[in-house]
Amino acid sequence: MTPIRPSIAIDPQQPSPARLHSAFLGGKDHYESDQALSEALSRSTIRPALTESRRFTRRAVEYLSDRHGVSQFVELGCGLPHAPNIHDIAEQRNGTARTLYVDSDILAATHGRAMLHEPPTRFFTATDITDTDAIRGDITTVMDMTAPFAACVSGTAELINDAPAVLAELAHRFPIGTWLVFTHITDEFYPDPIQAAAETLRRAGIPYHPRGQGEITAMLAGYELVAPGLIVPHRWAPTLNRDDDGDRDGKGVRRLSATAPRHRSGWDLSAYAAIGRRQQ
Repeated sequence: MTPIRPSIAIDPQQPSPARLHSAFLGGKDHYESDQALSEALSRSTIRPALTESRRFTRRAVEYLSDRHGVSQFVELGCGLPHAPNIHDIAEQRNGTARTLYVDSDILAATHGRAMLHEPPTRFFTATDITDTDAIRGDITTVMDMTAPFAACVSGTAELINDAPAVLAELAHRFPIGTWLVFTHITDEFYPDPIQAAAETLRRAGIPYHPRGQGEITAMLAGYELVAPGLIVPHRWAPTLNRDDDGDRDGKGVRRLSATAPRHRSGWDLSAYAAIGRRQQ
């Protein structure tokens, strides 16, 4: 989730978006500064919005794999690994699925390359996603451009000041038929908490830009959205967990899948999500 140009060294005192997201998701790849910032935001509506956005992205990979036969995925601003990753889900459905991860965070790059040393269907590149020409080159190098691929942009556009222009440039460089899996934090439903969270992030050195529905919709221009269109992520094609023995851990405790929503459907959430296919 890090469209920020890489530094030559890791500063453990300076929180980073990738490590902060790891802390939000319950991962271990972060430092005390990231954990402290995560705890400062623990009661903010931004945290469930980001975690549900991640679960939506996983559901979207399932959906595109199962319903549209997509077997190539590019995650722009992938952050640090956290299972199940995009390739875990894609390869479960198609053993030859190809996944390209892109992130300019130095720690994300280190972990990404270590995790993806095999098989030869997983790739990583430390490219700034605002360099749209380089992104296009990365994709054409490892993907079959005669077949559709899906670009996943989740938790990333908020970190880019000129995200609408960057998304437009990326769409221009993607072939017709390219899928887009997209989420974005919004300040429409809970403006005060989200604006306060954004200010907390900015004070910590992380530029953050929540946006409204109109601006988010404009970033999806050129894509035909799959029903139900642009919607809060936990209401997009939720996968309900069955109340049977297969969903229990042997001790009668019900398990939740990594893709099923955990936010109550009747509650609002400070994010939007959509799946679209490039038409023009």
